[in-house]
Order: sequence, then C-alpha cells, then structure tokens
Amino acid sequence: MKQKIYPVIMCGGYGTRLWPASRKSFPKQFMKINSNNPLFIETIKRFISKNFYDVTLIGNYEHRFLLKNFLNNYKIKYRSIILEPFSKNTLISAILSVLEIKDLDKNAKILIVPADQIIKDKKKLITSILETSSLVDSGYINTFGIKPTHPSTQFGYIKPKNKKLSNHSSEVENFLEKPNREKAIKLFKSKSYFWNSGIFFFSAKSFLNEINTHAPKTYKKVKEVFLEKKKVFEFISFPEKKFKLLPNQSIDKGLMEKTKNAAITFTNVDWSDIGSWQGVWECLKKDKQNNYSNHKNLIFKNVKNSLVWSSNPEKKLVGINVDNLIVVEEDDTTLIMNKDKNNDELRDIVGKLKRKKHISLDVHKHIYRPWGEFKTIHTDQGFQIKILIIYPKNKISLQYHKKRSEHWVVVEGKASVTKGDQRFDLKTNQSTFIDVGEIHRLENKTSRILKLVEVQTGKYLGEDDIVRIQDKYGRKKK
Repeated sequence: MKQKIYPVIMCGGYGTRLWPASRKSFPKQFMKINSNNPLFIETIKRFISKNFYDVTLIGNYEHRFLLKNFLNNYKIKYRSIILEPFSKNTLISAILSVLEIKDLDKNAKILIVPADQIIKDKKKLITSILETSSLVDSGYINTFGIKPTHPSTQFGYIKPKNKKLSNHSSEVENFLEKPNREKAIKLFKSKSYFWNSGIFFFSAKSFLNEINTHAPKTYKKVKEVFLEKKKVFEFISFPEKKFKLLPNQSIDKGLMEKTKNAAITFTNVDWSDIGSWQGVWECLKKDKQNNYSNHKNLIFKNVKNSLVWSSNPEKKLVGINVDNLIVVEEDDTTLIMNKDKNNDELRDIVGKLKRKKHISLDVHKHIYRPWGEFKTIHTDQGFQIKILIIYPKNKISLQYHKKRSEHWVVVEGKASVTKGDQRFDLKTNQSTFIDVGEIHRLENKTSRILKLVEVQTGKYLGEDDIVRIQDKYGRKKK
C-alpha cells in the first residue's frame, strides 16, 4: 500500500471579500455555498478515504468552538485542531502544521489545502495528488495549477518552465501576486500562466529544509513558539505574546518564490476560490434568466444575471426590472453592487469600516457559542431581545452580570436553572427573572434543543458584561 498522506485544512481566513455575509466571527469557510455543507466540511470530506489520514485543522483561536461544533454536528473524525491566537497568513500556519505532524511521523507526506474552495470533481483532484507522490519523494514542493477561464484579478498566477517533470508537471519559472486588470488580461492572453490553487503537497523533511534555507529567521521564531504549545481540551494553542511577533507572510512570498524545488502540476478540475461575490455567482447553477439565489421566499419579475443572497429565510424579497446586480441581505446590513465590477470598491468600503472599528465587520446578529447559539432580534434604549438555543447536554457558564438583568421564557424543551441557591426546571411557557448581580446558570440536560426568549434590561447590554465563576469550556474568567 502506498504511504498515506496527512491533509491539513487551513481554516483561518476572515473572508472579508464576501462581506457582509462573511464576518470575523463567522467567516466564509463556515458558509454553505453550492452545498448543504459548510465549505470547510465539504473540503474535509474530499479527503476521507484510505489514501489519507484523518485531517489536521489549523484555524483561529476565536473560532475554536465553532469548528468543534460543526465537526461534532457533521460527525467528522479529525486528527488534531491547531489554533492560532492571531491570523498570520499561510506561511506560519503551514510551518506549525508541519512541525506538529513531524513530531508524530518524521517521514510524513503533507497536503496543505485551503478550507474555502469549491471543487466539483474531487476524484480528478485526488487522482492528480496521488500521481504526484513521486515528485514529493524527489524533494519537490508541488502546487496545483488551474487553467484560467478568464483574466481574473482575484488569484495569483504561476508560470511553469518548458522542461517537464512528467506528462502533467513542470518545475516553476515564477510566481506572480494577484495582478491588476491590465496585467491579468496579458497573462490570460499569453496562455503561459496558470492560476495558483493554493494547494501544496510535499514531504515534511523537504518543506522544513527549504524553510530553514530561505526563511531561517522565521523558522527559528516559529520553532520557539511551537515548543511552548499547550493542549487545552482537544485544541493545540500557543502563547499570545510570542505569536504576535511572528511575520505575516504567505507561503508564496515566504517560500515558493525563493525555492528552486517548486513544481506545478496542471489539473483540469472545476475549481473556484470564491474570492468575490461575482465568483460565488459564477460557480453556482443559475435559472433560465441567469439568476441565482439561496433564498426561496422571493418574487422576480424581469430580473437577469443577478445574485440574491439572504440569511433570513422568512423575509420576502422582491426584484423588478434589474440586471447584473448582487444583493446580499443580512439582519443589520444590505449590500447592493454591480455584478460585473471588480471587488476593489467593496474592499475599500470594508477598509473604511475597519478603520472605524464598525461592529458589522466583526459579528452577525446570529452568534455561535460553545454551548449553542443566539440571535439578537431587537435592540432599543435600555432593553434587548434575543433567541437562545442551548444544544443538548450543554450549559452556559456559572455567571453574573454587573449591569443588566435577564428574563427567560422557555419556548421549546426543558431548562435546568441555577438561580442563586435555587435549582429548578422550566418547561415550555414557563419563565424566570435573573436580577443584576444574581449568580445563575442555564443548562440543557436533555437530548433535544432548548430554545428560549431572553429579554435583557439595563443601561449597558454589551456581551462583555459577564463575570464567569465556572466554565467547562475554559473561557477566561472576567
């Protein structure tokens, strides 16, 4: 049997190019695009076979419970979850993943894969990967090139050398960063360049040797951070202070543009990086008018070539006499833009919101927690209304609030409540009041979901008004 491969799924991006549906607290790798599965779950499923070990995931610390909840809900087996306290781009993620796997298997073959791509024919991809195993044995760091279908500014480009290593593989002449429109047209017309898929295949030994040769200072710093790793629950994490000092670099810039051992394999898979809303539209099946929507509760009249995306299945959406539009509707924000324009204008808007530290970049009104999820349905002066869902066999921390009180009404399931020295259950249509400063906990001991309406009142209603006394999820006590 051939040597099995260690797949590493990179789940750490923030996906700002798909704002406002993708945000810091719930980025695009968790979105369902062209599938009933989130993108990162769909990515993992490509590598569930006899040729691969269980996946290694590397993502952001703030997404740890989101990752774990999805993995549990979809019953996905995994080898380990590595968490970065700060996003440092793909080079640091790759080095940490390789070091972690090398501790287990010094002869490991490793496949690095982004979590947020759509690949419609996984068999072709797997065949391409397995056929390049001999390149990896020869010490090459192999990437997979996609034949361009149009002059895109959303992807990096790779030019292969004329000398072939096999029928479908060559050494790399050069890597190019995402070009402007004029340069992209030239690259496309030349027919000499391939899109950079961001998928890399190599041996642990070759990769670390090349990193030590071309980025020795970075390699030394990452090794120092790695030696201070700690296991918290099922997660591997690192000290924040030292991690913050690591450079922010891509694999392309930090290694692939420098190494002489770069190879490219040409693969004709139907591939999309989902780098823009136009990219989302392009990869989805459209209706007879060339429209796509993830929303069923809509009415179109003379609407063509458009994308309508909404997070609210109950809201009625109506479109009349429009063409070439992208409409993305969230509870707190709606984006309307021309479909055929590039993503630069949206990037500029997102940049302005980031400088202003606008909350719409970070969180949705629908928030996921380790114990479940909640959605804010109304906020006004002095009060706030939320819908809480507590997953089966889960509970919130034992806590109190300094500035707000809460009124809970059970609408589905059975709640086990701690309120000061009292312990009691609440069934459907029953309620209780939690006063400011009163110690409390909400628990779902059943095998079904628990749903409540929570009404908060007070002068300050921020999520940081929580003093945790006990927490089974290891979150910091205030």
